[in-house]
Amino acid sequence: MMKYIVGLGVLGLAVVGYFVLVPEGRPPASPTANIEAIAIPEPVPPAEPAALGAPDEEAFLEEVAANAREGLPTAVTDTLTLNDAFFLPRMRIMEYVYVTSSSYSRATAIDTRSMIESRAEVICLDGREMFEMGVTLRNSFFDGDGDMFQRVYLLAEDCRAFY
Repeated sequence: MMKYIVGLGVLGLAVVGYFVLVPEGRPPASPTANIEAIAIPEPVPPAEPAALGAPDEEAFLEEVAANAREGLPTAVTDTLTLNDAFFLPRMRIMEYVYVTSSSYSRATAIDTRSMIESRAEVICLDGREMFEMGVTLRNSFFDGDGDMFQRVYLLAEDCRAFY
């Protein structure tokens, strides 16, 4: 029942709007013959699709990953080792791969998350140039069997508070 009342109200509003907006007794004005020439803009060549990243940015990020790979594996804590670092250009992700020697990965996951959260300011300030390029930092943690048990992302938005 309510939908009929609302529909009738909308119909009444449309009729009233028509009579208010259309002037009485005058037919609609016909277009005048004095139309100025419309300026046609010069055709613009089609733009090339935007590159995923400038080549110099990608080269810089590849260099950052290569520098991080030097001297790997590196012990971060007594149970955590940094094994690899690489840049994924299409996804704009810098990834660091860690392996734990702990048999209880849940405790390691809690420890690694708290380690990253406590070092977030240092990580953000050290990687400021990388984050300004729109790169996401991904930390992947694997157990001794090679099974990933946690990923922690650090985005440019997370680091803005430290700049």
